[in-house]
Amino acid sequence: MNSQAAKARGDSPAWALTPGTLYRIAYGIGGTSDRRITRSVVVFTGEGERKRWDGKQVRCLEFALPRGRELSLLEDQLVDARPAHIDDRGHLVLVESTSGVRRRSYRRRVAR
Repeated sequence: MNSQAAKARGDSPAWALTPGTLYRIAYGIGGTSDRRITRSVVVFTGEGERKRWDGKQVRCLEFALPRGRELSLLEDQLVDARPAHIDDRGHLVLVESTSGVRRRSYRRRVAR
């Protein structure tokens, strides 16, 4: 789910998020020179519009953080959104996506 790739193709909306669904999102914070990526577990609450500093209306994605705080992101800030749920032991489990399997590569340490 890449927002910029979807915009380049002319797709709308760029992110197909379902309101009321739990997601683990990654989003960018900061300017272009010192941008960092932050990850959070959130519930998508819907879309809205905000005014930018130049007065232009822009589309925002609205989220609720676990402790009731709100998070509003511009579409360009969102890097990744993966559906998730909480299992019976209280652990966050990411839902398998049909777009492909993400694998973590492990390095083996060799005793010398």
